[in-house]
Amino acid sequence: MELWNEIITEKSQNLVFELKRISNFVLIGGWAIWLYSRALKSKDIDIYINFDDFFKLQNFFAERSITINFNQKLNKYEAKVGEIDIDICTPHHCNLRISCKEVFEKNLFKNVEGFKVVIPEILLLLKIDAEEKRHETIKGFKDRVDILSLLYKISLDKDLLNKLSNEYKIDIKRLKEIILKSSKEYSYFFPEAENFAKLKKFKMELLKKCA
Repeated sequence: MELWNEIITEKSQNLVFELKRISNFVLIGGWAIWLYSRALKSKDIDIYINFDDFFKLQNFFAERSITINFNQKLNKYEAKVGEIDIDICTPHHCNLRISCKEVFEKNLFKNVEGFKVVIPEILLLLKIDAEEKRHETIKGFKDRVDILSLLYKISLDKDLLNKLSNEYKIDIKRLKEIILKSSKEYSYFFPEAENFAKLKKFKMELLKKCA
C-alpha cells in the first residue's frame, strides 16, 4: 500500500540509485527512512551534498536538460525530474534546522546498504521538525508514517537523541503526541493495526523506545 503513485515511486527509487553512482551525498527525508524501515517508499529526494559532488550532480542533470535552481527564499537548491522534486542542501545553502555543514563536519551519517544516510537520531529530529510545519497536509501524514515506522525498526540512542534535541532546539515531546494520536498511519507498516488491543500495546512499546 503506497501513498504516492507506484510508478512515480519506482522512478524516484531508480533515480536515487543512479545519482549514487555519479556523486557522493548523504540521504535525508523519505528515502533515508525507507532504507532503515523498508516501509513506505518516497516520491521526492532530499540530500545533503558537498560542493565537489554538487557539480557532478549539476553536470549529470545538465546532460539531460534539467536545471538545478537556487531557491533564495528557502536557501536551498532544487531540481525537478517529471513529478519528482529533488531538494539539495549544501554546506552554505541549507534551510533545515540541522545543517548540511554540521552533518558533514560531525560525521552524523552512516552507511546503510551502500548509501550514506544521516544517523537515525538526526533523521528522526528532521522528520519531527518537518511534520510540525505541515502536519495537516498529506506530506505531514507521510511524515508521521515515516516517524512511526523508523521508531518501529531501529533502536534509538536515547541519550544522544536528547542531546541533539537540546542542541538543535527540536522538541521531542511531539513524538508522544504522534505515537498516541496517530491511527491510520499505523496501517502502512504494522500488520495488526486494525486490532485495537494490539495497536494500543504497540503504541506503548513505541513510547518506551523514545521515553
